[in-house]
Amino acid sequence: LTNCINISGSGLAPLLGCTSIEQIDLSLVEAHQLPQLDPAPQLSCGQVFPILESIINQERNSLKHLQFPHVWRDKKHYSYSYSYLDFRFLQFLERYDGMLENSLTACCGTRLDLADGLIFFGDEDFGVQDHTCSECIKNYCYKCTDEYGNKLVHFCHTCERNYCTTCTAMVECSSCAEYVCVDCAPLNDCANPSCTNINCKGCRSECEVCNKKWCHNCEDCPFCENCYEVGCCFECSDKEGVNGVYWCDICESYSCDKCRVKQCQSGGNNCKECARIISPLLLEENKKLQEELKSLKDRNKEVKTLVEENKKMQVENTELRDEVKRLKYGNKSLWDQNTTLGVEIEDLTMKMRAIRMMAS
Repeated sequence: LTNCINISGSGLAPLLGCTSIEQIDLSLVEAHQLPQLDPAPQLSCGQVFPILESIINQERNSLKHLQFPHVWRDKKHYSYSYSYLDFRFLQFLERYDGMLENSLTACCGTRLDLADGLIFFGDEDFGVQDHTCSECIKNYCYKCTDEYGNKLVHFCHTCERNYCTTCTAMVECSSCAEYVCVDCAPLNDCANPSCTNINCKGCRSECEVCNKKWCHNCEDCPFCENCYEVGCCFECSDKEGVNGVYWCDICESYSCDKCRVKQCQSGGNNCKECARIISPLLLEENKKLQEELKSLKDRNKEVKTLVEENKKMQVENTELRDEVKRLKYGNKSLWDQNTTLGVEIEDLTMKMRAIRMMAS
């Protein structure tokens, strides 16, 4: 099912009640590949759970290992408001965990009956089956160790699977001491040219400006300890116009410029060292405010000039309206005079006709 992101799971119906299947991998990715898929797969819990439940409900089922899709296990998608699917997934994990505890035995022959169960309910490893190698599906308990006292099965924090030391060699992250399998290409891409540390994907920071990646051991790309949103390397922090992250020896913490300025201006931070760090920013901000004030004053003068011109235009408009009224009255008087003259002319015309008639 690798990369089959559009399947719903209805095609798994032939597995209903199956007692011979030993391993089911629903991750949709191959081993030693990142489990996060984009876009997210369409595998439906409603389609798959009835099939899985029918398998684990069989008294003599052979199922030893289940790998779930990352999108199901990603706790960011679960608000724990216990919506229908969330609750059903958690219920299935609990039932599957109980089935494993009652049926599986370790490589040393002991029963895998552990107080904390066989399914992780943590953060990154939520919903991952513990104590079982995802490749050879052998089971290991805490008592099973090599000649140096090391566990025989480890969780890879890159591909998010468990592997035994026989199937896959593991390397330890130099920052958090967690393990990464060598087939997942452990990260040693720190931007520090002299860095040789091997790190898991969670133990490096990415600069938001240059996008270079830095391991936590080098500490060349700190995050703001106030907002926890801004990460900026030292090289980019010194660039003009960048919201840099700096260390304060007095506060003993990293903070981005915006958070430090906000705290100092609100009175929440009276540290002199922090004030010294942001003094160039405050001076620059003061300069910008002065320029903005000057621009506003110039604009105010322009507005005042426009207001005066508007007043003059209003006076002129009033005078023009008065002149129009005067002309209207003058036109009316002329019209009346013209009408009177027309009547008089008509009377004279009639009188002249009458005189002509009498003379003839």
